[in-house]
Amino acid sequence: MKPGSKIRLIGYLLAVAGALLLTALIVREGAAKILAALASASWALPVVAAINSGRLLSDGTAWLVLVPKGNRPRFLTAIWIRWVGGSVNDFLPSARLGGEILTARLATIRGGLSPTVVAGVAVVSMTVSVPMRILVTIGTIFLLAEVTGQHQLYLPTLLAGLTALAAVLALYAVQRFGLFRLVTPLVSRVKQLSKWGRLTQVGAKFDDTVQAIYRRSGALLVCALMWTVSWLIGCLETWIGLFALGIQTSFIVALIVETAGQGVRSVLFIVPAGLGVFEGGTMMICNLLGIPSDIALALSLIRRAQEALFNVPGVVVWQLIEARRMLRRVEKEPGARIQESGGQGRGVR
Repeated sequence: MKPGSKIRLIGYLLAVAGALLLTALIVREGAAKILAALASASWALPVVAAINSGRLLSDGTAWLVLVPKGNRPRFLTAIWIRWVGGSVNDFLPSARLGGEILTARLATIRGGLSPTVVAGVAVVSMTVSVPMRILVTIGTIFLLAEVTGQHQLYLPTLLAGLTALAAVLALYAVQRFGLFRLVTPLVSRVKQLSKWGRLTQVGAKFDDTVQAIYRRSGALLVCALMWTVSWLIGCLETWIGLFALGIQTSFIVALIVETAGQGVRSVLFIVPAGLGVFEGGTMMICNLLGIPSDIALALSLIRRAQEALFNVPGVVVWQLIEARRMLRRVEKEPGARIQESGGQGRGVR
C-alpha cells in the first residue's frame, strides 16, 4: 500500500472512531435531553453563524495585510482564499499545516501571487499566530486553575509555555538571519553545484521576502490584532451558545471553555475535524466549571452545526477546484499526443 493510501486509511479509521465516540457520548448523556436542549436553543445557531462571518473577515485581513502591497489580491479574493484554507484546517488531520499549504496554493492559482511570496506570508503568519496561541493557552489555564482551585497547574503550565515560546523565538531568529543562508555554506562544499544553484537562488529570494515582511512592523501588529479578534469572536460564540442553553455565566467562563476545547482539538489534530475529541474536551472543561455534561455536549453540537454550515461548502469548493484542474490536464495530454504523432507522421513522409 502506498504511503498516501495508508494516511487516508488511517484518517478514515480515526474519523469512524471519532464518530463512534461522539455517538457514545450522546447515548451516555441521553439523546432526548440533548435534543430538548438544542430545541430550546435553536435561535442560537443563526446568531452564531452571523457572528462567525466576522471571523472570516478578520482571518482574511490577517493574511492579506502580510502580502506586499504590490502583490495583494482583492479583499474578497483574500477572504475566499482564507475561507477555503480554514475549512480544510478544521476538517482534515493536518495540524493546521494543510490549510496553510492550500491557502498558498490558492493564492498562487487565483490570487496571482508568486510561490515565493505566498510561502513567505505563510511562514510569517504561522510565526505570528503560534506565540499568540501559546500566550492565550497559558492565560486560559491560569484562569482555569484560579476558578477551580487547581493551583498546582501554575508551575508546569508556566514552564511548558516558556519552553514553547523559546522554541518559537529560536525559529524567528533563524528566519531573520535567513534559513537558506545557513544552508548555503554547506551546499557550496558540494562538488556538483548544478543541481543546487537554482535552489539556493530561490532560497535566497525566499529569505529576502520573509525579512521584508518582518520589517513591516505595522502589518505584523495588524495580523496579531486580527488573530486576537478572531479568537474573541469564537469565545463570543461560545458565550451566546451557553446563554441560549440556559447557562448565564461570565465571558471569562466562555473564554476558558472555547480556548481549552480548541486546545484539546489542536493537540489531537490527527482525528479528522476533531470528531468526538472536541466534544469530549468541551465536556471535561465544562464539568470542571460546574456546567452539566448534557449542556456541554449540546454546546459543542451547536458549534459543530455552525462549522458544518461554513466549512463543508469550503471543502466542496476545494474539491471542485482540484477536480477541474485535473480534468484540464487530462484534456490537454491527449491533444499533445495527437499533435506529436501528427508531426512525426509528416516527418516520415
